[in-house]
Amino acid sequence: MAKGTKYDQQFKESAVRYRLDHPELTLKKAAENLGISDSALKTWLRTAKEHEGCVPTRGSGNYSSDEAKEIARLQRELRDTKDALEILKSHQYPGEMTEAVYTATAEYILEMAQRPVKHRVSVSGVLKRLGVSRSGYNAWKKRCPSATEKHPGEVKEKILKIYEDSHQNYGAPKITRELWKDGEKIAVKTVANYMRQMGIKAQRVKPYAQTTIDSDFSKELHNILQQFNPEQPDAVWVSDITYIWTFEGLVYLTSIMDLYSRKIIAWVLNETLGASHVVDCVEKAKRTRSITQPLIIHTDRGCQYVSDAFRQATDGMINSYSKKAYLWDNACIESFHALLKMEWINRFKIFNYRHAYKLVFEYIETFYNTVRSHSHCGYLSPDQYEEKYYAALDEKAEALAG
Repeated sequence: MAKGTKYDQQFKESAVRYRLDHPELTLKKAAENLGISDSALKTWLRTAKEHEGCVPTRGSGNYSSDEAKEIARLQRELRDTKDALEILKSHQYPGEMTEAVYTATAEYILEMAQRPVKHRVSVSGVLKRLGVSRSGYNAWKKRCPSATEKHPGEVKEKILKIYEDSHQNYGAPKITRELWKDGEKIAVKTVANYMRQMGIKAQRVKPYAQTTIDSDFSKELHNILQQFNPEQPDAVWVSDITYIWTFEGLVYLTSIMDLYSRKIIAWVLNETLGASHVVDCVEKAKRTRSITQPLIIHTDRGCQYVSDAFRQATDGMINSYSKKAYLWDNACIESFHALLKMEWINRFKIFNYRHAYKLVFEYIETFYNTVRSHSHCGYLSPDQYEEKYYAALDEKAEALAG
C-alpha cells in the first residue's frame, strides 16, 4: 500500500468480505494478498463490525447512505457516553472537581490501552460529555502526571507498605484513600490492578458463632436505639460478647463500643460466660470515659445483659435491647467482632487464654482504635475521629469567647 493511499468505500467493504470469505488465511496473508497493511485491514474489520458491515472512508464522510452516517454518529456518541459513565462510576478522586475529572480520564485511557483487547477512547468526545475542555486537559497533563504515569514501581512500593502496616487487612479502596492522604492521584481500580499483579489482597470474612444464651424476650425490654449515628461521643454505647477458640478451650470477649466513633472504649476477656464479666467491662468503660451525663447503652437480650448485676452497673443509663429476631439491631458491635476475627484472630493457632489476650490487645489497642481507617469516620481511625470532634469544639468555644 503506497503511503497516503485512500481507498474508497467499495474497496474497503470488498476487502472485508474477502477476509471473511477466507478464514483459512491469516490476517497478515489476507492483507498481503490485498496489497494493504494488516493494521489497515484489522481496522476495517473492526469498523465494519461496529457499523454493521458499512465501512466509512476516513475523513471523507463517504457512507453508503445518510441513514448509515447517522447511525455511525449515534454509535460514536453512545460509545463516548458509556466511557464517560464508566469514568464517573469507577474512578473517584478527592479535591477540586475539574482536576478530579482530568485525573480519572487519564487513568481510564491508560487502563483501556493496557487491556488485552484494546479499547480506543475518544478523548475529546469523553471530555465533552464530562463537561470539561480538551485544552484544559492537555494543559493539566503537562503539569500534573497521574500516579500511573509515574514509575509503577514507586506506587507499588507505597501500596505494599500501606498493606503491611494494616496487618494485610486493607483492600484497594482503603489503600487508595491512604494514598490520597499522601497526595497521590490514583484510582481505586488502578490500585486493585496493582494489588492483583503483586498477589496481595485483603482478608475475607469467616463465619462466627452466636454467644447469646437464655435470651429474655419479655415485652418489658424495649429498643430505643433510633439511629446508629449519634452526633457526639458518649451518647450511645453498644455491647456484645463473642467467643475465641484456643487449644485449651473457648475464651469470651466482652466489648463496649462508642457508636459515635466506633471506638472500643472497654473490653474484658474471660474463660467463662458470666454476668460479672459484663459488669467489669461496664465499670471499665465508665472509668475510661468519665461519664457525667445519661447515655443509652444498647445490647442484645442475653442473660448477662438482663441480670440484676448489669442493671445496677448501668444505673443512671438508659438501657436499650435488640428486638426479638432483629440481629441487625446490634450490628455495629457484632461487625467489629467479625472484623477482629477476620483481620487478626483467625490467622493464628491460639494456645491459651494468655495468647488470646495478647492478640486481642494488639488488635484493639495498637491497630483498630488508633490506626485502622473506618469509612464511618471519613477514613480516619476512631481516635482521630474523636480528636477531630473535640478540636472543633475547642475552636467553637474560642470563637464564642473572642
